[in-house]
Amino acid sequence: MSFPPLQNPNLEGYHITRSMWLEYYNPHQKTFIAKKKCSGCYDDSKFVVWAVSVGVQAIVDAARIYPEMQPLIAPAVAIFKKYKNNSVKGYSAAENSGTDKDIYYDDDAQVASAILTAYEVTGDKQFLDSGRELVRFLMGGWNDNPKTVTKGGMHWHVSKTLLNACTTAEVAKACLQIAQYIPNESQIYIDFAAKCIDWQIKVLQDPSDKLIRDGVGEDSDKVDDAKWSYNTGTTLSAAAHLYKATKDKKWLNIANDLAEASINHNSFFYDRDFPDNLRYWRDSSYFVQLLIEGLADYLLYVGNDVPEGLPQRIYEEIKRHLIMFYEFMKDPKDGMYIQSFEPHNTYKEVYDQKYHKWFGDGKGWGLKGEDKDGDNPQKCLMGYASAARVFFQGARVVPKID
Repeated sequence: MSFPPLQNPNLEGYHITRSMWLEYYNPHQKTFIAKKKCSGCYDDSKFVVWAVSVGVQAIVDAARIYPEMQPLIAPAVAIFKKYKNNSVKGYSAAENSGTDKDIYYDDDAQVASAILTAYEVTGDKQFLDSGRELVRFLMGGWNDNPKTVTKGGMHWHVSKTLLNACTTAEVAKACLQIAQYIPNESQIYIDFAAKCIDWQIKVLQDPSDKLIRDGVGEDSDKVDDAKWSYNTGTTLSAAAHLYKATKDKKWLNIANDLAEASINHNSFFYDRDFPDNLRYWRDSSYFVQLLIEGLADYLLYVGNDVPEGLPQRIYEEIKRHLIMFYEFMKDPKDGMYIQSFEPHNTYKEVYDQKYHKWFGDGKGWGLKGEDKDGDNPQKCLMGYASAARVFFQGARVVPKID
């Protein structure tokens, strides 16, 4: 099967989201179910809450653009109840009886974002109430141990001492999201988000390239040097939103640095085995979708204060990646997507037909472990949902491709 060139990223996101719902939502069990165990399953058929959160966010993103998707929002958000710990008000990695404490703050921050976006799209106050309760729980994950070497930061897990970029930035994002809707509490959330991003920049930003490193332990100042795309993307979202909320030029300068780093072809998360014009973001789509969201948020929240020329460069970079993702990661049989964002780690027939025309001798074909069952490609909920969000978030910057 061959597909026409990508023209409407929102419409591509819609098709993926609709297919995701039909493939994975089980109306009898009222949750996402895998017909065969795949990436993101914690048993033979059920998905971890992280994958569910991205799936629900894709539904809400679709409903914002396509009103006919709005009836899916309530059953999608209701899935989260199966994961909730009713005593601490957080959401566990797996379905449980309401008392499990295998709770990750970064997962829950993405749950909060999905629930709050559901409120934005529907105006249903139950979503705002649920989001507020969860954001309050998230704020309790701040590290206030006076013996911590780096002083501050958000914990990764309720019972672990790691302090992570993903938790710190994503909780800041959730705080800023809800601050818009509860005016008499908004300053509390803005101040907390500012505290998060202050720590993030002081402790985890690499001053040499402005990228955000992964995390640090409570008992150490030795930072994990991995620089995943989503850590820079979510920090960019929060910094840009802080600038909109406060008009403090400090946040503008931070956001500008992060935006530039995000599209610098020498950055850690670009594949630098190629000449400059062929380099691309090499993280999986579930990370890249948050980088694209960060760039879209930056253009929205900073607006006319974005440095001259930068909006066009961001536009071109997102456009190039949307086209590449569409051309290489789309299954020629059913039009759906695996999690890879790397053109050589794709369906064999796609590689054979296109790769050398685009990338020359480049790299040999293969499949990432998370995208295969034995030697065969295998899709999953996270792959569908992340692909949908790549296109929905990308469309905020590149709505049409001629």
